[in-house]
Amino acid sequence: MPKDERISSILNILETHQKISVKRLIALTGESTSTMRRDLIVLEQAGKIQRTFGMVSLLPDSNIEYSSPYRLQEQVNEKKLMCHLLSKIIKDNQAMYIDPSTTLSFLPPFLKDHRNLNIITDNLRVAVKTGSMSNIHVFITGGELKPNSDSIIGSHAIQDLAMFRPQLAIMSCSSLDMNGAYMANLEQANIKRQMIANARESILLADHTKFKNSNSDYVKLAEFPAWTTLITDRKPPIDFLVRLRRLDVKIIYPDFKKNYFV
Repeated sequence: MPKDERISSILNILETHQKISVKRLIALTGESTSTMRRDLIVLEQAGKIQRTFGMVSLLPDSNIEYSSPYRLQEQVNEKKLMCHLLSKIIKDNQAMYIDPSTTLSFLPPFLKDHRNLNIITDNLRVAVKTGSMSNIHVFITGGELKPNSDSIIGSHAIQDLAMFRPQLAIMSCSSLDMNGAYMANLEQANIKRQMIANARESILLADHTKFKNSNSDYVKLAEFPAWTTLITDRKPPIDFLVRLRRLDVKIIYPDFKKNYFV
């Protein structure tokens, strides 16, 4: 079973059994002891679980910024789809900020046919993947490396971003609702706000799991219409569509039944 499916299976069991022994988890999943140990380490580093004396407990899902290795396994197909949609509106010769979200880490392969792109980023995965692409020029911000996030934070990163005025600022968020988008980390929110302030146009990517009626992320990133465009992986709720269209925010999502993109 692929790693992301194993992780999901463990979490589904923990939703039913808030506290369970490792032996019982192994019996229910059919995993080997060594595989289970590796998967539990990933979940523990992500802040999803707590391990004590052979037991595993599910932690409350509130105000937690999960580690990059964990978030990279979530909604992979949805993230790739959104990056594909994004690539269709990126034009040759454009300069853009790319934020440190795992969503944007899937973007580089979709940019291989573009010409002369300039990327300013604090996303180390994006920097590494685009660094070998001859059609892309990459500027990496200075600052402090944030543990388990593949991102650079701090005042130096903000100062470096302030030197540029690109066409686009492209980012994701932890959650969003009718009013705006939210983060679980203040420092990353501050960097994204600097991106929005300096760019001519801002684009937000958020898959359907990030749409919340009430959410636990306590840092407000910005209110709509801070972003001119929202890209998501499926049609949002109708009340959300109506509100954003009134605010003149363009919403891009796939319509699989009609085989075209709205």
